[in-house]
Amino acid sequence: MKIRLSVQILFLLLILTVSLLFTSCQKNESNYSIGDFIVTFGVVESTSKDGINSFQIRLDNGDKFVALDQSLHLDELKPDQRILINFAPYQDVVNTDLSKTIYGKINYVQNILYKNILPLSTAISDSIGHDPIIVRDSWVTGDSILTIDFKYYTQGSLHYVNLADISEGNGKDKPFIFELRHNARGDQKSYAASGYVSFKLNSYKIAGLHSTLFKIRFTDYEGKMNELPHMINY
Repeated sequence: MKIRLSVQILFLLLILTVSLLFTSCQKNESNYSIGDFIVTFGVVESTSKDGINSFQIRLDNGDKFVALDQSLHLDELKPDQRILINFAPYQDVVNTDLSKTIYGKINYVQNILYKNILPLSTAISDSIGHDPIIVRDSWVTGDSILTIDFKYYTQGSLHYVNLADISEGNGKDKPFIFELRHNARGDQKSYAASGYVSFKLNSYKIAGLHSTLFKIRFTDYEGKMNELPHMINY
């Protein structure tokens, strides 16, 4: 009887231990696997620790990323720089506002054009161009950043892309109109290329409201004028 009882107790203890381990794994949301990676957009924020400048990335979903390794990519980062980042997450911590700070290793960083919207004037109209362009996608993040995924044709030279406020609308019942302007600088249309550009929208927040309406206007390669409606929520 003593031997049987001991076996039963050991068996029950084994079941309890396995159950606790399984429950613990289920609740540990920071338990990333080797080979996991995240690709997303963000903005570089400068922090200071013991007088030494360091960086964290404010991701578009409100979370933050901190690099644990002394990556060579850190030398490429500057405050208020817009980036597309690929990183391997190791662990995350939930902040008081329920966002996360994710710690990990940078795999790749791509710099993204990050600009203010220009007020359109006769003086700059020709310099920012009238060449066609295609908007493949566009979206606004929670931090009032407009990002545009665009397509154009090139032979490989440098092109200019800007967003111009043509002074139409009020952002309330009549959306602001922003023209996406492209200067191909005389480049040949040899092959298709694509890119990203982001624009700061904070100056278009309206006091007393929680949203601003605007449209992106652009001319495609068939000569058609297109308009894409958007909203800034704040």
